This record gives sequence, C-alpha cells and structure tokens, in this order.
Amino acid sequence: MAETTLIDFTSEIASPVLSVTRRIARSGIVVSRCNIPINPGAPIMTAQFALFMHESEPLDLICRQPESLRAKKYRVTAGQFHLSPADRTAHVGWTADKQSFVIAMENGFIERTIGDAFDGRIPEMRGQAALRDPAVEELAACLRRSLTDNSRCGGLCLDYVGTSLALRLFETYGESGKRPPPVRGGLGTSRRRRIVDFIESHLDEDIGLAALATEAGLSPHHFGKAFKTTFGKPPCRYITERRIQKAKEMLLSEHTSITDIALDLGFSSHSHFTDVFRKMTGTTPSLFRRNCA
Repeated sequence: MAETTLIDFTSEIASPVLSVTRRIARSGIVVSRCNIPINPGAPIMTAQFALFMHESEPLDLICRQPESLRAKKYRVTAGQFHLSPADRTAHVGWTADKQSFVIAMENGFIERTIGDAFDGRIPEMRGQAALRDPAVEELAACLRRSLTDNSRCGGLCLDYVGTSLALRLFETYGESGKRPPPVRGGLGTSRRRRIVDFIESHLDEDIGLAALATEAGLSPHHFGKAFKTTFGKPPCRYITERRIQKAKEMLLSEHTSITDIALDLGFSSHSHFTDVFRKMTGTTPSLFRRNCA
C-alpha cells in the first residue's frame, strides 16, 4: 500500500505533490496559489480543512473517499472546487498538470469564527469533489485578491471573507440537518459608537475582525453580520473608506509626502495607495492634492 502524503499549508517545507507560488497566512487561515503536477493516483491527506478551486484547463479527476469502496471520475473545469476535511485520507489522481487556488482553515479558526452559529456543534464534513457554487466562487474571488493586497485592511478582508466562506461551506455541505439561525438586527447605539471610535483611533493599525468583535462583545460571525446590517457594507470596506477620507484630509492639510501618507494609513506602498484611491475617488492622490489644495 502506498504511503499517504500529508499536505500542511501552514508549513514552509515544500510538498512533494504541489508547489506554492504565492501564499498568505493569518490567524488560522492560509490562502495560496499552487501548481500541481499530473498525478496518476495516490493517497493524500491535508492537515487542515482545505478548499481546492480549479483554475486551469479542464481535466479528469479520479477520487475515492475513505468511506467508499469505489472511485468516482469527474470532469473538472475552472471554478469547480473540492473539499478536503483535515486528517482524512482520500485516494486521488488527475490527468494533467493543474493550477489551484487553495483556502486552508485550521480547526481553531473554524471553531472561533463560526462555532457559535452552530451552538458549538460544527457539522461533520466529508470529502467532496467537483462542486460548483456561485456564492463560494464570489467569496473565493475576494480572497484571491488578498494575495496581492498587503495592506493592513487586506488582513481584515481575509478575516471577514474567510469567516463568511467557512459559514457558507459548513451550512451548505456539512452533514447536519440544522441550518444556523439567521442573525437579525444590527449594532445598538452604544455598540455602534464604540466600534466607530475604536476604528477611528486605530486607522493606522492592522485591525482584525476578532479585535472588532471583542470590542463589540460579539462573536466574529455575529459581529460581521451585525456590522453589515448597521453600516450597509462589510467592515473591510468601511475601514478602507475611512482611510481614504483620512488620506484626503492629510493631502489637503499637511505637507507629508504621498508615500508617507500611504504607509501611515496602512497601505503597502505608494502604488497600492494610488490604486485604491483612484478606484474610490476617480482620481489620484497627486491630482487630488493639486486640484483641491
């Protein structure tokens, strides 16, 4: 019997079955893009719960899950994804080299972010292949952008979207007849004021979803829903808008360089700040300063 290959997405050690071309990790969630060579068939296990989204040309996937005696064959196209529970071996093979976008979540991340949605009883997840779900594709697209966004707000996006994705996957594909109850209502007046004050006093820092949720006295899952109900947008969008507003004030009232403003407000570089500023205002920081000063 062939030896099982373990893939640990938190490890810096190269895996024999894939090569990581880009990777970011934060608080128990790892997002990576991987090149994966052809594999005629081998037992493979992931150390974390992992979603593999196909990004290359169509190919055939042959998969036998541990609870099944027979292998199944799937024709996989871009956008379809596979779910791999942590520490469960599946015998899989594929007929061509491929590229996958992979989102791996440690048990601690899953329990911390969505445990309350299921009253602490997170549904069992079995291995599944060649799934298609527009909601999952949309969330994965947001996380894919995080691979090139090194700003402090990019980390919050990873927290927030990762939580939303975990909830979607476990309520839709987990083995549980019970869906989590919907979160109704937004943040009350005092919570809203406290969160706004917290954000304003930490605009230059890496604000995480857990810190915001703790400040509000809510779980990350509950807080994310309540925040969007209250403000009409997710926290990562709200904080980016506040940083751009602060940048406008600095561009008008200070002689600080645009690069220093970018770094002071948590953007990874002058160019990254310029890209975000242009998307949100229709102009560049330098033109804004020149035309409005």
